[in-house]
Amino acid sequence: MDFRLSVGSNLPKEELGKLLYNMIYEVLFVELINYEAEVWDRTGTQYVSIGCTYFSMSINLDDEDDYTERFRDMNHEAYGVNTNVLISIQFITRTFDIGWLKLLEVIGKLLRLNNLDLVVEDHTTYPLLKRDKGRLFINSSLDYRTWYMTTENLALLNYPYQEEDFFKDSEK
Repeated sequence: MDFRLSVGSNLPKEELGKLLYNMIYEVLFVELINYEAEVWDRTGTQYVSIGCTYFSMSINLDDEDDYTERFRDMNHEAYGVNTNVLISIQFITRTFDIGWLKLLEVIGKLLRLNNLDLVVEDHTTYPLLKRDKGRLFINSSLDYRTWYMTTENLALLNYPYQEEDFFKDSEK
């Protein structure tokens, strides 16, 4: 299952990758001690790729400025957020239930890192949550996705949020 995390970042992409690696390591600390999980960094010259037993994240280092600008404009127009880094997330299907919870914890760490914008989209490019100007919004128009966006699961973000219908002013 593929997801996309778009973030606003002032860090170079390689540094952001190292930061994400450390965040994943912190989130999985207990599992790592008990040899129940692994965390790896397979960064190359064209990409930053980090992962764990449940999911992997990659950032393309070769994105052209034009592509980044189009991507930024698209997210601003669609969601009102200012993002400049696209992070692809691929879950290992058989461990999605655990991986999603761990990813929420990583996202929570990102939220507490700074006040920059972000948006999380699922495999259908359907927006699940976004932070705009320091405020976190959860999409209240989630239909079948509600099973992994429960209040209990969202508590793992450890960040205050509001629910909002992201499509209230447009046709779905």
